Amino acid sequence: MANDKVAVMEITKEELTKSEENVLNSAQLSFLLQKTPKNHIYKRPAKGGGTWDFVTGVYVKKVLNLIFGWDWDFEVVEYKYDLDIGQVFVLGKLTCRSKGNTVVKMQFGTKDIMFKNETQNGKKVKTKFPLDLGNDLKAATTSALKKCASELGIASDVYAPNEFKAIKVIDAEDIDYEAEIRDLLNDDNVILSDDDRMSIERILDEKETLAYPKVLKRFGK
Repeated sequence: MANDKVAVMEITKEELTKSEENVLNSAQLSFLLQKTPKNHIYKRPAKGGGTWDFVTGVYVKKVLNLIFGWDWDFEVVEYKYDLDIGQVFVLGKLTCRSKGNTVVKMQFGTKDIMFKNETQNGKKVKTKFPLDLGNDLKAATTSALKKCASELGIASDVYAPNEFKAIKVIDAEDIDYEAEIRDLLNDDNVILSDDDRMSIERILDEKETLAYPKVLKRFGK
């Protein structure tokens, strides 16, 4: 179940990845890593009891459109069905483009086949004839799309709530380093030696802005 009380952590693009160049900008990353709106989360019965939270394929497509400006494709690479097992399988490939770069994700989607029923001795008995195999394949395709999108981070709070951390990605120039350093100096939980405190105060007095990020990194802020 999605957590409604998830704190939002601010982080820069540079802190988010070790890559020299991000494929996505700050706005795209923030949208991708935010919590899923509650009105787009639904429940369904889970096999073995209980319920599962899920989002619809329509919502996932909407998010992809907003993040990538409709510049994405999804294709079915392969599909199979097995009447004995009672499932259809779809291998899907999601291709997203941004700033001249391409991101590709591949995943499987499955769907239990719905079989026709017939009446025998006054009782309904399931046959080996699919009710609508096309609909089952479409549902498995949507499942594959959602799983590909989840690897980008879409609805990750729904499908992996225990590992989710809401993140707002900001540009480094938007951070008020000086205010954060002054907060650090006044934080009773941060232990600073007299030499460290004097050094930090000197950096602030002389406006050595290039040293601000190093100060925060060194003292765990």
